[in-house]
Amino acid sequence: MSVSLVSVMFVSAGLVALGAFISAWKRQLTGAVSGLPVMFAGAGVAFAGVARFSAASGAPLIGQEMAVMLAIAALAAVGLAIGLAGRESPR
Repeated sequence: MSVSLVSVMFVSAGLVALGAFISAWKRQLTGAVSGLPVMFAGAGVAFAGVARFSAASGAPLIGQEMAVMLAIAALAAVGLAIGLAGRESPR
C-alpha cells in the first residue's frame, strides 16, 4: 500500500472536520478550544503532504516549516483561549 496525495488530503480534511465538530459540540469554552489543535494539525498535514508530493518544488522543506508554524500558532491560540476563559469566571 502506498500513500498518495489524495489520501493525505483525505486525512487532513478528516482532521479539520473532526476539530470543527469538537469545537461545535462542546458547550464550555475550554472544551471547545480543544478542537483548535486538531484543526491546525489537519492544515499541517496538508502542508507537509503537498511539500512531499510536489513535482517541481524549489524549497522542499516549506511544507514542514509551515506545519511547525501551525503547531506553534495552535499552541498560542489554545494558551490565549484558556487565559480568556479563566477571566470569565464570576467573582
